[in-house]
Amino acid sequence: MASKSWDEIISKLDKDPVLKKDFQAVYPQGFTGENITDAIAEFEKTLITPDSAFDKWLRGDENALTAQQKHGYQLFKENKCATCHGGIILGGRSFEPLGLKRDFNFGEITAADIGRMNVTKEVRDKLRQKVPGLRNVALTAPYFHRGDVPTLDGAVKLMLRYQVGADLPQNDIDDIVAFLESLTGVYTPYQPEYVQ
Repeated sequence: MASKSWDEIISKLDKDPVLKKDFQAVYPQGFTGENITDAIAEFEKTLITPDSAFDKWLRGDENALTAQQKHGYQLFKENKCATCHGGIILGGRSFEPLGLKRDFNFGEITAADIGRMNVTKEVRDKLRQKVPGLRNVALTAPYFHRGDVPTLDGAVKLMLRYQVGADLPQNDIDDIVAFLESLTGVYTPYQPEYVQ
């Protein structure tokens, strides 16, 4: 929403009468920072997408990944991408600075670029961004905190150049992208219990 305060967010949400009515059916107090945060957390619980090709491969199905995807996974590990993008969701657990190996040129620095420092007020957190989980990453373009990288190919190149300090040939980039595409799971729509 690119808003600066809860008041600004609530003002935007209040403009949708259907959303407001539905929200109050679940949260009688209506839009508050706490209720909105809780609603988002509850929504995120519905975004579980198991049974990606990668999950099947991890469970022993050697044919679940193509040779290209397996090579992409090997490159992912060799280039230390798993240092930040680790665990079952392949990331999402830390805040890291952009530009570990090369200066990342943001152009004009915005409040969003300041990153974690906006919350902690600690200088050490300047330019630190939350490392995203990579599950379903092929479905979440555009990429990065500004949303200014339109393709997964571009995101991989940027991360390799600025975070890892590597410039790989295009066929290796293609293989890493193929691996990342193997992280797309099967979505089963959440069936909520409607409040009457």
